[in-house]
Amino acid sequence: MRGGADPVSSASGRLLDFVGDQVVAYLLMSALSAAVPITNRMRSAVVNNFTDATAAAISMAFFAFVALALSAVVSGYKLSKQTYM
Repeated sequence: MRGGADPVSSASGRLLDFVGDQVVAYLLMSALSAAVPITNRMRSAVVNNFTDATAAAISMAFFAFVALALSAVVSGYKLSKQTYM
């Protein structure tokens, strides 16, 4: 619902979308891989609301990673079908 020219061209926008998906998915997976061992270690010592909440947050972050992975597949497909002429 905006007017005017696009700030980023269509070809650059597709590349930016793909790279952004890849970077965010990598950062999310890196955070997950750091959080899982610490949460498991904490849950072996004590199980309380905090450890339950961190386990839930890790599982939701994994689902977010799956959604980002699907988005990266779609943006990669768009990028591969792009014409350069």
